[in-house]
Amino acid sequence: MMKKLLVFGARLYGHGRGRRMMSTSTNLNPWLMLPPTFDRRRGGMVYNFYSLADEEVVLINKYGPGPEPPEIPDDNARVVGSSHGWLALMNNRNNELFLSNPITRRHIRLPPIQSLPDPVLNLDHVSGKARVSKLILSAAPPGSEECRAMVSYGQDDRLAFCCPGHSQEWVPIGKPYMDRENKTFNVVYPKSYEDFVYSSKSNVFSCLTKSWLHATGLEEWDLTDMDSPKLAWIQTHTDSPSGPIDDELLSKEHLALAYVEQTDELFLVSRFIHKRQHKTEFFSTYDIIKEDGWFRSRSSFSSHLALFLGTNHSFAISHLNPNSIYFTNHKRHHHHHHHQPDVGIYDCANEILSNCYYPWHQTNTHTNIVPTPVWFTPTLA
Repeated sequence: MMKKLLVFGARLYGHGRGRRMMSTSTNLNPWLMLPPTFDRRRGGMVYNFYSLADEEVVLINKYGPGPEPPEIPDDNARVVGSSHGWLALMNNRNNELFLSNPITRRHIRLPPIQSLPDPVLNLDHVSGKARVSKLILSAAPPGSEECRAMVSYGQDDRLAFCCPGHSQEWVPIGKPYMDRENKTFNVVYPKSYEDFVYSSKSNVFSCLTKSWLHATGLEEWDLTDMDSPKLAWIQTHTDSPSGPIDDELLSKEHLALAYVEQTDELFLVSRFIHKRQHKTEFFSTYDIIKEDGWFRSRSSFSSHLALFLGTNHSFAISHLNPNSIYFTNHKRHHHHHHHQPDVGIYDCANEILSNCYYPWHQTNTHTNIVPTPVWFTPTLA
């Protein structure tokens, strides 16, 4: 396997191919984030990425020359999201959240997670680390006034948003507590969310609610006004789209949202995971047709596109395996740190799983710290 060092300069990534780095949905060159390594010759920690198009490992020095500014995340940070060429990092030492662009080495500190309601519930009661399961951006660059970051946090996966680089605190979305639909018990509980995506054409975040207490639902939030998030659309759906599973080794389905910018379509993706191996077995996709109730029928999202799902904002491209889902760990996997990362390619037409390059032997197995693999789309923005 060739290893290539990304060269910084006028001709980025060598051979005059700098144009490929620009992150537009039609021209993305997705990288898979591999475990970082320590390389004394390169002066410290090195980010490792696998470029799918080039089938090569790309090395990027985490730290540039000279003393580091004090507000950059240290080597004890974990990845909690990836959007438009930026990684979202949570510093395990002090629970600080950052956006970081590994190519330009720009960093943006995000508001503290402690600014959210119920700070105690937002921390893991054993480790004291903040619970953040996913963070995505509406668009790059994240320093602009229009950009919004959305985070799911706490043990109930509630939602909040901010304007990166401008906000001093997170703004919770929706009612932090809601009444249970069963009136026999007078209980209030937080509204939980399974997944969320940004729908660029309509400028809303589409959010999938989840709870064993109430129906699955879809909400669309317009976050243009920082002071008053607007619920633009809401609908609930009572049944699981795929019906009951007859295989006792498959865990119940994990639902995810996927937005395909090229066709302005939203999809519900059901993912089935093997209970013992903690590995994805297969996917089903469904159209979400808003006027026609919730979703219509099992479908293929698009025969010529490849969809990328994981702890990243979902996106689709046309120049890799068509009608496939490239997947990394679902956020529910985070509780199984000792398991091998769940990374692969699912061929929707033939219902076949195949491996995607991921060097399991490089991960630090003896400390039980397995970094979350994510899809990353390099950009200079």
